[in-house]
Order: sequence, then C-alpha cells, then structure tokens
Amino acid sequence: MIAALLFVAQIASAPSQPKPVVPTIAAIRANPKKFDGQIVRLHGYVNRCSSADCEISERLASAPGGLGDVLSIASNPGFEATVGPLAPTYVELDARVDAACLVNVCFGRPPTLTVETLRGVVSPEPPEIEK
Repeated sequence: MIAALLFVAQIASAPSQPKPVVPTIAAIRANPKKFDGQIVRLHGYVNRCSSADCEISERLASAPGGLGDVLSIASNPGFEATVGPLAPTYVELDARVDAACLVNVCFGRPPTLTVETLRGVVSPEPPEIEK
C-alpha cells in the first residue's frame, strides 16, 4: 500500500521549472550564446507590439538617447493582444532565449525571446525603485 502511494506521488508531482536567470538586455546582446535556450527574467519597455513587430527595450522610445538595447519578442497572439493596447508600457516577463538571430542575420520578426510568463505590466513610468 505504501509503495503504491509513493508510486502515485512520483507520477503526480509536476516537473520543476528551471529558475530563470536575471540578466540585462545588454548582457544577452553582448553574449547571446551564453543565454541560448535559457529562461531569463527581463524587465523593460514594450514601446509597440503588433503581429509585425514587438520588442523589449531598456528605455522608452521618447527617452533621451533612444531605446538603448533591444530584443525582439517572438510572435505570440496572446501577448500581443494583452500588451499591444497598453504600449508603451513597462513589463516584467520570463522568456526562453533563442540566440540564432543575435548571432546571424535574420529577416522579418526574429524569435529571440519566446515569452513563457508575463509577470507584470505597469504604467509607462518604471516603479520608483527603478529610477
């Protein structure tokens, strides 16, 4: 009986998700192969997001000095429908990195980040602690 319960507990337990690493957008751009295939937790600005173009950047498009470093977000209708109407907005997300288009030239919308979890969306201004 106890052996059967232990066996059922092993089947029922869900596989643990890998804990995301927390790099900056600049760190991923500087060393894309290091992060290839990893789940990363990023925060930054989505200045626009549609089926044709969606990116996360270090700063608002209107900021002095421009966007800063930018990473493309892979096509995801749910993400686009949620974040697109709110853009520009500050987000925190967990995503899987695909370094192929950071290492080689890609055309169209590169699938550099595949969003796994949208953790938060806030106003265009970052939280007070980020300033």
